[in-house]
Amino acid sequence: MSFNAGTKANRPWNQPAPVAFAIVHHANQYIISDGYTNRSGIASAVGSVAAKRGLTYILELHRTYGIPANIHISGTLLEALAWHQPQCLALLKKMYRENLIEIVGSAYSQNIMRYFRHEYNIDQLNEQLDLCGTLLDVQPRQIKSFWPPERVWDTRRMARVLRDPALRNEGFEYVFVDDRLLLPITGGNSPRHRYDRKPDWDAQHFYASRIEGGQGLIALPIAANLRHSIPPRTREQQQSVEKQLRWIGSLSPALHRSDFIAIYADDMEKPAAIGWDPEGPAQFEGFLRWLSEAPWVRPVKVSEWAASARIDEIKDVEGGTYAELATEFGAGELYEKWYFDPRWDPYQGHFAWAERRVRHLETLGANPALIELANKHLLASSWETAWHTPVVGAHGDSNSDGGPSGASRAAASHSRHAAMIAEAAHWQFNKDEKSHCYLCDIDHDGEEELILKNRELFAVVSPSRGGRLVALFAVAGDDGMMVIGNPTDDWNLKEELNDYMDIPPNHPGALADVGFEHDFYSVGIVDAKGGGVQARLRNQQSTSAAFGLVKEIRLDSYEDHMVRVSYVLPEGLSGLDVEFGLSPDYLSLLRKGRSILEQYDLDGARCCSTDSVVVWVKPDRAASRWGEPYQSEFGHGRALRLSVQGRRFGVSIGVQLRANASIIEANSAVSVEI
Repeated sequence: MSFNAGTKANRPWNQPAPVAFAIVHHANQYIISDGYTNRSGIASAVGSVAAKRGLTYILELHRTYGIPANIHISGTLLEALAWHQPQCLALLKKMYRENLIEIVGSAYSQNIMRYFRHEYNIDQLNEQLDLCGTLLDVQPRQIKSFWPPERVWDTRRMARVLRDPALRNEGFEYVFVDDRLLLPITGGNSPRHRYDRKPDWDAQHFYASRIEGGQGLIALPIAANLRHSIPPRTREQQQSVEKQLRWIGSLSPALHRSDFIAIYADDMEKPAAIGWDPEGPAQFEGFLRWLSEAPWVRPVKVSEWAASARIDEIKDVEGGTYAELATEFGAGELYEKWYFDPRWDPYQGHFAWAERRVRHLETLGANPALIELANKHLLASSWETAWHTPVVGAHGDSNSDGGPSGASRAAASHSRHAAMIAEAAHWQFNKDEKSHCYLCDIDHDGEEELILKNRELFAVVSPSRGGRLVALFAVAGDDGMMVIGNPTDDWNLKEELNDYMDIPPNHPGALADVGFEHDFYSVGIVDAKGGGVQARLRNQQSTSAAFGLVKEIRLDSYEDHMVRVSYVLPEGLSGLDVEFGLSPDYLSLLRKGRSILEQYDLDGARCCSTDSVVVWVKPDRAASRWGEPYQSEFGHGRALRLSVQGRRFGVSIGVQLRANASIIEANSAVSVEI
């Protein structure tokens, strides 16, 4: 389809200009995986053309009908796609090159910005802009339109963030706001409330306006009627859309001194049938087909349209959000009823403690690369801040108490992992020439963790959560990095820190004894400080077949780059399967996806590597074999399973920075001398 039919160059002198119409899709998921039993996973969200549903299908519909789209995809979803569904990113990049999409910016994890520090919001926006550059090949300066998280707008708190020259794109120019925000809210029977009850068609809702006090920002109004009627569920809704667009076409721009634009904007999950009406994709295709056959409507990318449009009005855009969230869901105009809900206080407390702890350790001296990972984790932990599960609506659950959702609670709870990362950062900057072994509550969860550290490694073991190695950091070089542990990935509603995640097994850590992942261990410190250190963990789960199992974990010297573990099984066990989750350079895996990760075998060890680091697992005896893990991959990592026969065995987990390694290229595989 060609859109040139409506240009001034070939339009008859008495034919009105086609109506500028923008489709804006907003897609937001956390860093989810697959294998859930209580929800859809990332594969289902992406969907396919064959299945005629999902994000991929909606994108392909836009390609089929040649209709451009304006698309925002949250940074957390981009990272899930980069790991699990990179073909979806490839499609987005292709459509961008074909001039069929404009990428819309926003906050990386969709935090409610008015409740966060200016600097934190800058980091949120820059993280999103950087991901668009890395994963979509879209340069930050090309991203000029902005999607407010949950469409909560506050000019005083947000405009200065969006216009800050510290942003990678040097500042946004346009922001999407619901048309109701153009109306005053003062008084119980305010124009805004009257509009909510009975939306009228007002010409001012269909042209862009400069925001009073908005530091040059331009508001792009989302039309309520279009949002409610697209995709058309009924013939009446389709007729309503057509009637409204024809009405806009009949308006005289000369009388209003501005050019008109009609904007449909809503969750991309709605036409994709992700948690919405399963007929959405077919209904949306019907709408795009109709649109492709309506030469009097001109689908546009908003920044291209705005660059040449007349925008003369100045509007006082009072704070608020979309009508359903403010009233029906009960969040309040500025989300205040949800954010200040006492039921949210404990989770806000977790986040506040973690942020303070990271800042404090940073001031004491800390490795910048690991502090960057800690800050990155804090950015993800405010995902959909304080979102509540409504009783009604598309996001509702009739069984809900209306309180904070399990997903937002879990993300905020795990913010405390940032403090653990910052502790490793502090150690790397301040390490001495000794090894150390001690117990402490490193993440403020009320349970002590076992810490082993030296010049090369910083290891965290959870005795009460299966005696598992929940995190391992390489601290030898200039840039510290996490090589075991993936705390930023989805926890599937689990709020407890360090607990083994059964469904799906998305956070295995290492030393996860199959069948006994939740057993409790006591800890005895054998050697606490010096050249080498050692701790003995004993299984105290009296109801478990592994009761009495002993793991001895040690670092043999202050410069040892291996964690060595010796197992002694109780008489009732003649063998054991142990799983290991490897995430070499977790920060890079988050930001770049699966393409940078390699797995291979070398000298009896099984290795995973990126450009910067290798992490490997090597058993010490022949009576063992590599088995099939619960799943070969988890969120941003590879899983291994070691099957051992015999009551005594050992295994080493080693780390080698690539800068210090002997790299051998053979048979297109990277090998490392270990």
